[in-house]
Amino acid sequence: MHGLKATMISDSNLEIIDLFGLRNQNLNNFRLPGRPGLPVPTTILVNEQGKVIWIDQSDNYAARSNPLLIKGAIKELFA
Repeated sequence: MHGLKATMISDSNLEIIDLFGLRNQNLNNFRLPGRPGLPVPTTILVNEQGKVIWIDQSDNYAARSNPLLIKGAIKELFA
């Protein structure tokens, strides 16, 4: 277990991804049968009221948010 006091989600059908408008439109033409495409790599921090208070998004589909950047944002926003 990761030990975090946060909800982690899996969105294999991209329902939440589409809700936030994060489907990678450039890669949808290359998706495989049975796979709905790829999301834009994005880290979102949401407060207890459900408001997005921080977002980090990559221009490169293979790059993810730097864990130190995320940790800093968590400390700053949730301290």
